[in-house]
Amino acid sequence: MASSIHRLLSQLHTSGPDLQTTNLLAQEVRAPSDSDDVEVVYADVFIAGSGPVGCTFARNILEKRPKTKIFMSEVGSQVSPELGYHQKNDIGYQKDIDRFVHVIKGALSTTSIPPASTYVPTLTPSASWTPQYEGQVQINGHNPRQNPFRNLGASAVTRTVGGMATHWTCATPTPRFDELPDTYTSKEWEKLYTRARAILKTNDTSYDHSIRHTVVKEALQKGYGVGREVASLPLALNLRRTDNPDFVTWTGSNTILGELAKPGYKGNFTLRVSLTCFFIHGAFGANDNKVYAAYLRDLKNNKPIIVVSKIFVAACGAVLTPQLLYNSSIRPSALGRYLSEQSMSFCQIVLSRDIVESIRNDPRWSDIVGPHCALWEDPIPIPYNDPEPQVTLPYSQDTPWHVQVHRDAFSYGDVGPKVDPRLVVDLRFFGKTDVNPNNLGLKPGMSDIYGMPQPTFEFVHSEEDQRRNDRMMSDMCRAASFLGSYLPGSNPQFLEPGLALHITGTIRAGDDPETSVVNRDCRVHDISNLYLGGNGVIPTAMACNPTITSVCYALHASDVIAKRLGSP
Repeated sequence: MASSIHRLLSQLHTSGPDLQTTNLLAQEVRAPSDSDDVEVVYADVFIAGSGPVGCTFARNILEKRPKTKIFMSEVGSQVSPELGYHQKNDIGYQKDIDRFVHVIKGALSTTSIPPASTYVPTLTPSASWTPQYEGQVQINGHNPRQNPFRNLGASAVTRTVGGMATHWTCATPTPRFDELPDTYTSKEWEKLYTRARAILKTNDTSYDHSIRHTVVKEALQKGYGVGREVASLPLALNLRRTDNPDFVTWTGSNTILGELAKPGYKGNFTLRVSLTCFFIHGAFGANDNKVYAAYLRDLKNNKPIIVVSKIFVAACGAVLTPQLLYNSSIRPSALGRYLSEQSMSFCQIVLSRDIVESIRNDPRWSDIVGPHCALWEDPIPIPYNDPEPQVTLPYSQDTPWHVQVHRDAFSYGDVGPKVDPRLVVDLRFFGKTDVNPNNLGLKPGMSDIYGMPQPTFEFVHSEEDQRRNDRMMSDMCRAASFLGSYLPGSNPQFLEPGLALHITGTIRAGDDPETSVVNRDCRVHDISNLYLGGNGVIPTAMACNPTITSVCYALHASDVIAKRLGSP
């Protein structure tokens, strides 16, 4: 069947859409249980994945070539009327950020779960089935190949329209020094980051009027002295409204898409949801190899869809994109082999009495603090609508980790009812890990719950990683000492590997096909019309948040695609 599909699709590419050829193709791909004709769609560009990177490809191509027909598929569903809307823009979550923790937890699906003991000694074997003496029950979705000591146990993916951008922190710092890949020249990077900041609406001034932001920033700068940079954290969000500065609009995939994300949009961009994907292509490694079509299957009705296109893009994430390639028998030697994930240390601080009381007597805020305390009889001199701090200690060669000092929602770190959240500050330190081969395994014979090859992590910290992590933990404790005392239950700790959700390197860019998957244009080395996007493209170990760098790669690659497509 495969050779017939290739022949028919090649004929379609050569002579254009033809009813007889389309019908023959439909006969070839129709499952025995299907009675309806297979849907065949024709596009100029097919994009798998609706996260911020996939949406960057779509927007940039359409801005440069407005007549381009783009078909985007997403394995998840649409949860908001506007495509890829950031759910933290809900007013209720901005008023009570701890409630958003549950949204994040509900959106994440763990990547690889090692087998657990399923023996229940309190069940009576004669009345209930339970393993006896030997044998291990393999629960659906768990991975019996996963060594728990080498797992990224907290690694997870989001399958929904908009991807991780429906709940991300929107932190968009620019990598520094050896974090920055050598894929492009410094001038090329500068131009790409300028464009990426514009498309993501990155700024570092939206919290400068915050009392807590100011006092935390000043306390850290006083503690460290002039030798350590303390700055406002760059964030992807619209500048605060002048009519109601209490609320901000966080950047989601909808922000990137613009009008393409609006309900009722009618144009050359189409998004279809709840679809698994498989690429139909020629012999991998051949000089003339290309992808002919994307073979999709609707998860709701099991019906197939074939998308015939000139260009194909996979931007599904650092784990899901390797799954897609492997499932499509596109298996370059570097696929998944150079994974890097950040170490994380974490604690929460209750601001010191000195810092809090200094606010009461500070003339900079007397016109708002005094009336607030009088109106509410509040002993804490911080207005209820004072924005949280958003402070960073940037990566440096002496301190090779990225620091975020703020109060935000994660899948961990919610505050209990006994401490006023206005007094709580989160410290999150992100450390880079050395790039080692053989970190993400994909093998035939075992699938995840979506029918894709089950990923298995082989992740270990190098000795240098461990020394760097020790230094990072010491630095976090020092930063904490400048701000206050630890919140009970949130003492300094390393978090479970994978919790950063910042995996890089699985489809890394480079010049050598043996050690990289794509070239500088993000095109797969041995396939002429397949481009990849996402954090997995980044070939270096990073400590800072990688999304803005992934958007840079997507901007460059989509420039190349737009030029390749020809006239607007």
